[in-house]
Amino acid sequence: MAPRRSADLLTRHIATAARKQEFLDKLIPPFNARMASRLVPTVRDIYADGDTVITLFDASAKDGAPYHNTYTRYFQISGAHVVKALAFFDTRERDEFWTRVKP
Repeated sequence: MAPRRSADLLTRHIATAARKQEFLDKLIPPFNARMASRLVPTVRDIYADGDTVITLFDASAKDGAPYHNTYTRYFQISGAHVVKALAFFDTRERDEFWTRVKP
């Protein structure tokens, strides 16, 4: 079996995070600790179909070197709440950044 990459672990944590706060507590602090400036998204588009909303955006930040990535987020909405979320991004960019910069 191949060793698990950090992106695999990130995906597993996102998939198993039952609550928004759990996601924020586990994943956001290690990411932000590597940044010299906050991640700034530039929304390319927002799509909606029924109870699904999809956002497509680019984001960049600085950690001593530029970090750029493209993201999509898929949200299932019920009433005024997100009941399910799924995220995709370029794992190669993220892994290179995660390896290069230590918190």
